[in-house]
Amino acid sequence: MHKYLLRLPPEIQGPNRATAVDLFSGAGGITLGLANAGFEVVFCADQDETCALTHQRNFPTIPFDCADVERLTGAQILKVVGMKRGELDLLIGGPPCQGFSIIGQRQIWDPRNGLFREFLRLATELNPKCVVIENVTGLATLNKGTVLRDIGRAFAQAGYTVDCAELLAAQYGVPQMRWRMFFIGWRLDQGKRGGFPLPTHGRAGIGDLVPNRSITADECKGFVTIGDAIGDLPPIKGGEEGAVYVGAPTTDYQRAMRAGARKALANHYAARLSKQNMARIERLKPGDDWRALPHHLLPGGMQRALRKDHTRRYRRMQWDGIARSIITRFRDPKSGEYIHPEQHRTISIREAARIQSFPDWFVLEGNYTQQYDQVGNAVPPLLARAVAEEIGKMLRSREGLLPYPVKSRYRIPAEITLAAAE
Repeated sequence: MHKYLLRLPPEIQGPNRATAVDLFSGAGGITLGLANAGFEVVFCADQDETCALTHQRNFPTIPFDCADVERLTGAQILKVVGMKRGELDLLIGGPPCQGFSIIGQRQIWDPRNGLFREFLRLATELNPKCVVIENVTGLATLNKGTVLRDIGRAFAQAGYTVDCAELLAAQYGVPQMRWRMFFIGWRLDQGKRGGFPLPTHGRAGIGDLVPNRSITADECKGFVTIGDAIGDLPPIKGGEEGAVYVGAPTTDYQRAMRAGARKALANHYAARLSKQNMARIERLKPGDDWRALPHHLLPGGMQRALRKDHTRRYRRMQWDGIARSIITRFRDPKSGEYIHPEQHRTISIREAARIQSFPDWFVLEGNYTQQYDQVGNAVPPLLARAVAEEIGKMLRSREGLLPYPVKSRYRIPAEITLAAAE
């Protein structure tokens, strides 16, 4: 398969495909990655009604339940998919992460954090061969590592050994410096550990590049740039939506993103900005941030900020740069590095979807706010595909060794892993 090409699930056929259930599926980034890694996705669920519409639009043949995970049972899922307990190959999902994120309040009591336990309850009821949880890296340090240890214990209680690692999306072809924590657990009778894929882009290994530290241009060589990703999309103004392509794709990534797309370009909308924000971004050159603005143009709070702080706010992208992590608030220039390299606006929903590695044929449903939320909360499909491909290899293999060395700042305590095996 082409390294960037993501096809519609109905186009992907093959005998004896491994099966997967995707919970908290959101816009469908994991589902799309799974399908393109050769998995048969037999069931998805998410409580968001707009995500249900997006799923129906893009994955009409995959069963979807618009439901809170607390009310789902393994028996219900097994009935839908026509399986017995223990037959499912993979259960995967990304429980909501706002309680763990360094951007949010990081509250240990956030009720959304308890969804991990609901996810692993379903793992116990379904008893799949492999269980994968994706989430933000911030959970590893929350409450001095309590959450990390609790997750490890929950896996052990469910009958799984588990390992974790931080994966950088840019190392797997996603044009974005987005780190995510993956927990990969194997049912004890499988005798396997790990499943973290070898990076395909750049020179670094897993764990060599970590968030909140300076990364050199040399370390970014081989990553897909902003220009590679979105340079072919038509110009628009804030408050407008572009509907047609005006030029041919010029890079492998652009060609892959446009493969199978309709003539009409969906979701290419950029937010209308206030006069104050327009006056600010019109002053910025590529690579500039708030520190390049005249003092009188700065918001009141930033007029008192230290020059060393908030260095990504009001920052204009550069064509040869690597995009920062896409969040739900990318319409707001003060939220980060989301100003278009040339045009006086923040990036469009389609441009953000491209940076997340969603192909252009993939249409996001709902109003603009709902589309922003879906893109910002999504798992990049190319990252999901890389993980799924490695797990697929391990499911087919009789060997149980870690296939690649994994460097990680955080580990599940050894005593928890040993307790699971006893």
